Amino acid sequence: MLSTHLLAFGITHLTDARYFAAWEADYLCFPLGEGGLSLDYFLAIREWVEGPVCVVELGADAGAVFPAERLRESGVTHVLLSFGTDPAPYLAAGIAVLTRIPVAGYHSADDLRERMEESRGTVLLDFTDGGIAYTDLTEDSPFSIGALQAALGEREVYLRLDLDPEDAEVFAALFPGLALRGSSEEKVGYKNFDDIDELLEALE
Repeated sequence: MLSTHLLAFGITHLTDARYFAAWEADYLCFPLGEGGLSLDYFLAIREWVEGPVCVVELGADAGAVFPAERLRESGVTHVLLSFGTDPAPYLAAGIAVLTRIPVAGYHSADDLRERMEESRGTVLLDFTDGGIAYTDLTEDSPFSIGALQAALGEREVYLRLDLDPEDAEVFAALFPGLALRGSSEEKVGYKNFDDIDELLEALE
């Protein structure tokens, strides 16, 4: 069992889905639309995965192609929305909402707190969007670890940032969850997970 909670997003194939499920991830997020999966393919992959909550990940324009009612009728229970996307149609359809919030170097802890207050449900804080690594946080850039912890409060939050295995134990003691991004297969049914293995093994 991992010493922190895990969310995986950007998953576009069964190999990644099964890998993260084996590590007992809480959520697996699958992008729909251009560059991602069809709704039918998502539903098919979901049947092959046990354990994690399977989430539809929607980009800025995907909501027009996959409206809330269509997702609900297809049995979708959770969506991951980008910050600023109106969650109301999904909530009205009985679909739980997770929110991805990008974090840039010019954001303050107060900025982050405000964005979280404006967001619904579980939060994915994407520090890699601003090129921010865990080592930057240890140097109080763009804000201190203490300020970040205060901003998180009691929310269910997953941090996506560059994290070295040697820092994994300390990270797990400080933060409630880690987010990792899926990637393409080297060939159908095969992918090398050595880099992620080292990190996750350090979190066991």
